[in-house]
Amino acid sequence: MRVKRLRNAGPFLLLLFLALLFSSAVDASCPSLGSGELFEVAEIFDGDTLLLSDGRRIRLIGINTPETGWEEKPDEPHAKAAKRRLERLVSDSGKRIRLEKGHQQKDRYRRILAHVYSQNGKNLIEAMLQDGAGFQIVFPPNLNHLQCYRAAESRARAAGRGVWADAPVIEAVGLARSVEGFRLLSGRIESVEKSRRSFWLKIAGVKLRVDRSDLGHFKEGQLESLVGQRVEVRGWIRFYKGSQRIRIRHPSAIRKLDAK
Repeated sequence: MRVKRLRNAGPFLLLLFLALLFSSAVDASCPSLGSGELFEVAEIFDGDTLLLSDGRRIRLIGINTPETGWEEKPDEPHAKAAKRRLERLVSDSGKRIRLEKGHQQKDRYRRILAHVYSQNGKNLIEAMLQDGAGFQIVFPPNLNHLQCYRAAESRARAAGRGVWADAPVIEAVGLARSVEGFRLLSGRIESVEKSRRSFWLKIAGVKLRVDRSDLGHFKEGQLESLVGQRVEVRGWIRFYKGSQRIRIRHPSAIRKLDAK
């Protein structure tokens, strides 16, 4: 009798599995934004910055795309592809978009920080990340949609799309001192030191700085627990006072590589 019940339960269990699978896929997607004011786009500067017809510049939250060339600097790899992808998404939306502004609404360049949506509510940043047009980034306090952006990037990375086709992670050991700008860096955390204003993690010759003002995003003891572990970090390398430094503002910028 038990066997009969188990057999009869087969279709139910299959439907339950499919429902759970579908639910997980939905949870990994960003929510849509189907209402709110529409804004006309006048120009796409690059893969993460655009100009509205009213003259305001918009910096997309949650993504950093390769830089287009300026002055005598050449385009970074995949920069043109990222720009074309955003142009296509905006064009498909009739060059009209909706904005969800961040908690911090402007950056130091006076650009408006916003999540960007098509007329029908599609999150364009999620689409860009899923296509491998750029890298997921976090700047507190603009933490909305963090998980779905990470999921979108993970899908692109697993498929080797866009920026992920070139194995963009570089080793910290032996890193040339001339390397600056946004990078994905891997290596082993050698030490953690504390100063009055910051925590300093050393990875080969690079210093990772976590300001005490950002410690609220980390679990207690989380930074100290990284000593001895191989990690992948992402951020902007700056050369300052004789060393290369990356400011880390959120745990999502550090990914453990050791199987622990």
